[in-house]
Amino acid sequence: MESHYSPSRVYAGLKSNVRPLDIKSENVLGNEERLSIGGRDRQIQVTGVGEVSVPPDRFSLTVRVSAKKDTPQDAKNSVTRRLDYIKQTLNNHSVQETDIQMYKHMHRVESMVHLNCELRVQFADLQRCQAVANLLVEKLDSTVSVSLPECSHSKNSLQVARKKSSLLAIHNAKEKAKEMARFVHLTVGRTLHISETETKEWESSQPEDAVDPDEFMAMQNKLESATVNVRSQVTMCFELKPKGKVKP
Repeated sequence: MESHYSPSRVYAGLKSNVRPLDIKSENVLGNEERLSIGGRDRQIQVTGVGEVSVPPDRFSLTVRVSAKKDTPQDAKNSVTRRLDYIKQTLNNHSVQETDIQMYKHMHRVESMVHLNCELRVQFADLQRCQAVANLLVEKLDSTVSVSLPECSHSKNSLQVARKKSSLLAIHNAKEKAKEMARFVHLTVGRTLHISETETKEWESSQPEDAVDPDEFMAMQNKLESATVNVRSQVTMCFELKPKGKVKP
């Protein structure tokens, strides 16, 4: 997961009576932080942003098997032979039955019986998903079609990303507060207030030229466009303390 630190530009100004000292900091996102120093009220309020990128961690294949025969039983037998091979291949690659969904549909076109079967298979590993897809295309005939892997995210991966973005935002806010406090020779004390002011999730945009006949590039585009970005923004207020005396 990638993370980003939002730098800040710091501006300081003294009022005519010198105290209290008021410092404003504007980060590159336009959010304003404030540091106020009075005789008894010393505190700093800052905004921190955390952002993480989450690549997909779930992959699925759609395998379609079709048969066109004179009788329903012949169509079933034809499809069953191929399904047995597909199921054995999935079993050899440690795919659980709970990760397989199957749909069948039979219909007639004039005097012929058409039987279509669709399997949707879930994987937690892209390499295993691709290995199964390549093997099925290699070993089975044109009555079997295999899709490119589809990418998605598990609930747990997104929950972890949301937590990481929030913690990163808190970390960045505290680092900003420390930087501003050092400017006026103070240190950051306990946290007085914290609130999450914004959360946002979005998928990476797919480039306009993403349509590529080369399947490898098509897969690369799928991975990139399925990456989810999670952003969190927090506002925090800290007390400020004088630096401790240095012992001789």
